[in-house]
Amino acid sequence: MKASEVIRTRVPPELKLAFESLAANHGLTVSHVLRQIMKEYVDQETELARRREETLEALEDIEAGRVVDGDEVMAWLSSWGKDDELEPPE
Repeated sequence: MKASEVIRTRVPPELKLAFESLAANHGLTVSHVLRQIMKEYVDQETELARRREETLEALEDIEAGRVVDGDEVMAWLSSWGKDDELEPPE
């Protein structure tokens, strides 16, 4: 098993009891649920950071004039699978 770290935090007693009860109802330990919640949080924040970066890059492309006309894209998409399929717009 991989090494692990202990995290401690203070929570209101009623929150702790409700959390323990819900975890137990699903046959899970509190530790298991907390690990899953932490993993999901890290994954979500990592994805948000990636999307932010892609958005900033896209805005830079727009400001630099590196864009493709939407009508050209739609015409290209509409031609997919047809004998006279268009080349992708640049």
